Amino acid sequence: MKFNFLCANHREWLRGRPDQALHWCANSYDTGRSLSEGEHWDEALVHMGCAFETAEIILTTRAIEPITGLEWFIQTLVGLTQALEKSGRADAVTEIRQAAIFRLRNEAMLNMSPEFEARIYMHIMRLNSQNRQHTVTPRRSRPAPTRVEMTPEETVYH
Repeated sequence: MKFNFLCANHREWLRGRPDQALHWCANSYDTGRSLSEGEHWDEALVHMGCAFETAEIILTTRAIEPITGLEWFIQTLVGLTQALEKSGRADAVTEIRQAAIFRLRNEAMLNMSPEFEARIYMHIMRLNSQNRQHTVTPRRSRPAPTRVEMTPEETVYH
């Protein structure tokens, strides 16, 4: 399952206009959050998806300080995964997180400050942990043992 929330033309337009990408991301996120608060999950999903894809553009183009761009990326990811779960598309959450992990690993390959690299790996570890928790099937509890009464005649000693 592949989600695309921005069309190719709009995505390219935002890449060329980082200042507009900042406004678009903030507006999309705020609208998605407002819709989420009203439990309009399908509508929130569209806006959170646009915010997430725009945050990825902001991170890539370095429209703002990289650490701040990383936080926007993670914050919009959280909003998107919540909207996916609440709108009945929980199966896509792991896939979206995997895509984000892949994107963050690519970001970590760039020449960056140790603080920025540490934050990236912290987020990667958290996302991997969330994916493991999301995909682990709960164990069934074992039936409680029943006590069987034995009479002294049945007791066998060796």
